[in-house]
Parts: sequence; structure tokens; C-alpha cells
Amino acid sequence: MSNQSESRRGFLKAVLTTTIAAEAADVARPVDIVAALGDVVIPTDGPEYPGYRRLEAHGISNRVLNQLRFVDHVSPADLALFNESAAKVTGRSFLESDAAGRASYLDTLFADPSADPAVQKVLKLARERILTMFYRNFPYDSIERDDHGVPIPNKPHEIFDFKKGDLVTGWDIAGYRGPLSWEEEEQRRSRFQKILWQ
Repeated sequence: MSNQSESRRGFLKAVLTTTIAAEAADVARPVDIVAALGDVVIPTDGPEYPGYRRLEAHGISNRVLNQLRFVDHVSPADLALFNESAAKVTGRSFLESDAAGRASYLDTLFADPSADPAVQKVLKLARERILTMFYRNFPYDSIERDDHGVPIPNKPHEIFDFKKGDLVTGWDIAGYRGPLSWEEEEQRRSRFQKILWQ
């Protein structure tokens, strides 16, 4: 009897493990949905215009997903609904569609304000977070701090250099040079001191 129950237990364990693994393979990961959406919102167009996908190695989709989940309260189920609702337009889920299918799905959502409000909400919030994160100089958008939370300047005169590498960021694409350097501040200060303010 013991042999028979062990074989049943082993059989049930194998079946359940296989079923759970198959279901997990079918479920789209939220970070993959955000990455695909980011690639449509900010496409990569050759070396002159490196887009969202190139920052994936630095974790931009994880950061966007964290903000969507903890600030905007977009759940993984909301993202899954967005992913699956693309099948009504393109015949495939958002992740399974090619770039043209994804773009046509977003065009349909923007053109039809009567579309599912939950899907519209996910698109609006995700688009806003993706654009904000990309154009705020990601991954150089944070300041290093010491153990007490005090910012650590990386240049003399307590100037923070947000351009820490050769990676092209949203600031470069937008043509924004970043905060003034110490020399630029001195030049502007001397120029404005010469003006007679009355």
C-alpha cells in the first residue's frame, strides 16, 4: 500500500508541477509588458536616436514598473488586461504582436475614447511614467548620498554632475545640457553683476 500511495503522490506532484509551469509560461511578466510599451512610446531609430530599448540594460522598465505599482497603483492584473485586450484589435496579445501591431493598437486606443477605461488608465499612466523616466536623465537621475542622507557632490564647489558616462540619455536627445557647471555659474554671475538693477 505504501508503494501505491507513493506512486500516486509522485504522479500528482509531477502533474501539478507541469501544470503550474505551463500556466506560468503563458502569463506575461509585467516588466515585459512595460518594456514593450516603452519601445512603442519611445522607439529606437538608429544610432542618431537611441530610444527606450537601449536603456533596458540599466533597468528602466523595472523602475517604471515600480512607480506604476507603488505610486500609481497599477497592478500586474491591470497590465495583463492591457496585454490581452490587444487581441481584440490585432488578433494577438500586446507582447505577441510585432512593432506595427503594437503601434496600431495604441493608435486605436488613442482614437477611441470609449475603449475600456481600465485599459485607457494603464496606457495613460504607463505612457506618462515612461516619458518622465526617459527624459529625466535615466540612469543618471539620482544623487549619491552618504550614511546620513547628505548628498555627496562629485565635483568641487558642491556641484553635481549628472552626466556620469558616455551613455546617451533623454537629456541628450532633448538637447538639455543639465545644471550649470561652476564656471558657467561664475560667468553668469559676473554678467548679471554688471547690470545696474534699479
